Amino acid sequence: MVEWERKPGFDLSGKKALVVGTGNPLGRAVALALAEAGAGVAVASATLDGDEVMEAKRIAKEVAKLGRETFSQGWDVTLPTNVQVGLKQLTKEFGHPTILVYNADAPLAKAIEKTSDSEFAQVQQVNMSGAFYSARSFLKEFPAGQGAGRMIFLTSIFGERGIESMAAYTAAKAGVRGLSAALSQELGERGITSNCISTGWMDWTPGRGPEEMGANRLLRFIPMRRFGHADEVAALAVLLASDASGYMNGQVFHVDGGVSQHL
Repeated sequence: MVEWERKPGFDLSGKKALVVGTGNPLGRAVALALAEAGAGVAVASATLDGDEVMEAKRIAKEVAKLGRETFSQGWDVTLPTNVQVGLKQLTKEFGHPTILVYNADAPLAKAIEKTSDSEFAQVQQVNMSGAFYSARSFLKEFPAGQGAGRMIFLTSIFGERGIESMAAYTAAKAGVRGLSAALSQELGERGITSNCISTGWMDWTPGRGPEEMGANRLLRFIPMRRFGHADEVAALAVLLASDASGYMNGQVFHVDGGVSQHL
């Protein structure tokens, strides 16, 4: 691989990152972007679903092809003990990550009166509780005496804007935003930043419909007139993981084609 010339502050060489959640294309894009920037990258699934666990392994293989140290695991982020044990094992075999990217996502589009208790619980557990458990375990294992740390939560504009039939999902994503904001205050003095990347309608968003303007009324509400791509988010994740972002803390960065300003 041809190395790109990284300026001081943007170079992730020598750093180790953990990406949690490989159920959508964003996990792959972010993991590979961090590796391309020089970091060793460990990957963990958010569920024990066979396809997601295998995707974590495939991503790790691609990271290895870039010449970076890597490790993959199958996690169930809804179980705090599973997360803690998994991170301890990861730390033992891969080393201490100082960059955490939480990408676990469990969408649900359903009217509130038709949403069951179990559906609501699952959406909260994967999106919000898993983010809390992962952040807590990450901090418990954070290297003593280590300076800068980075926590990046990949979330959704649906956690900020009301939208029909998305009450459970919106509540969960709003919780992630609140978690990140609280951690930015709690950890800032230690040099650990916490930020969110909030995505709009992406090319993997369930129920998005066709990608042709004439066939999809949704596209009329997106100023860019198209859906977003994972690589367009990954570059921002690299910046937020780098030393160059040392004074960016407690923020929500939107990658949504401008739709949040339109609604």
